[in-house]
Amino acid sequence: MTFYRLDYIEAQNDLHNYIKYGVIFAILLFLLVVFSLYLRHRLEMKFRDLSILLLLLLLFMLGVQYTDYTQNQSQYAQSSQMEVFIKAIAKEYGLKQQEVLVNSTQLTDGIIVKLKRHYYTVTLSSDQQSYRLSRTHLLTPETRK
Repeated sequence: MTFYRLDYIEAQNDLHNYIKYGVIFAILLFLLVVFSLYLRHRLEMKFRDLSILLLLLLLFMLGVQYTDYTQNQSQYAQSSQMEVFIKAIAKEYGLKQQEVLVNSTQLTDGIIVKLKRHYYTVTLSSDQQSYRLSRTHLLTPETRK
């Protein structure tokens, strides 16, 4: 079973978005260069065709970015809830935030929290404003010793 720390949850998806932003920026710069070459040499159709191709590629990348943005809105909100949840558990149990491990990056009912060598199942209230931890016995390599 995979467990995540707070720093992983905070950094999740950032690199992926930065790469997409970099690609969009590079395409935009290349489009500007090619379009300026087209304006300078109007008789050469290769620059016009390349400009149209890059514009379509840029529109496609922007569409992909917008689709990802709308799909990930709830995921980001739940990741933010998980950050607050981990900080609250660490404060309540007097632990460092890095000592609290969870098996999900999103706050949902039934996730497992690892505090030191003990495992707890989280039961959330219907409004997800409060929670209850129940001790769980998992068979892991640590508990088999």
